[in-house]
Amino acid sequence: MHDSLPEIVRHSHRTFADEIDASAHSTYGKARTGDLVQKADAFLIHACRHVSSVCAVVLPTARRRLPDGKQRVKEYVHQLRRLERAIAQAKGRLYGQSRSVHLPWAGVWAQLCSEFRELMALEHRLIGDLAVAVGPRLGGRIASRLLSAEASGLTRPHPNSPHTGPLSGIVRRIWMRADTFWDLAENRIVLKAVN
Repeated sequence: MHDSLPEIVRHSHRTFADEIDASAHSTYGKARTGDLVQKADAFLIHACRHVSSVCAVVLPTARRRLPDGKQRVKEYVHQLRRLERAIAQAKGRLYGQSRSVHLPWAGVWAQLCSEFRELMALEHRLIGDLAVAVGPRLGGRIASRLLSAEASGLTRPHPNSPHTGPLSGIVRRIWMRADTFWDLAENRIVLKAVN
């Protein structure tokens, strides 16, 4: 592994920014509905995979290794739940869910972007502090595990499920199977990890 943990996460954040821009351009550029769904859904899938991988790989180490790790993990998960609710709303709006179809897309997308930027700011600080605390060797191993986990992470938001703790891994595996089933049922295009 040649890339450090902060470099890997910065790359993901840049990719997210590109995906947000592409989706926003499709939204405000009056792109065809199919193009909008494809670009926005690619971002939603990538975001879900990334944050579920951070929960699985980074947060347990941050909780143990950072002096205020327990509180910072709690803050991250709180903001993550806000983001997941916004993702669920956006996905519902994209796919015509009755509870979301009446909402204006611009408002749904603005809320999603706001929650996402807030989480990425928390994540950036958390990753930077963790990289300093664990050093380059362990940081490189965490980065490798993060990339590996992201390749097969969750593709949908699950705001009411445990994100950390002893049951989180079991629940994540169950949701992974359910996500795969529903992605196939909805004919949702899920590519391998973007990184």
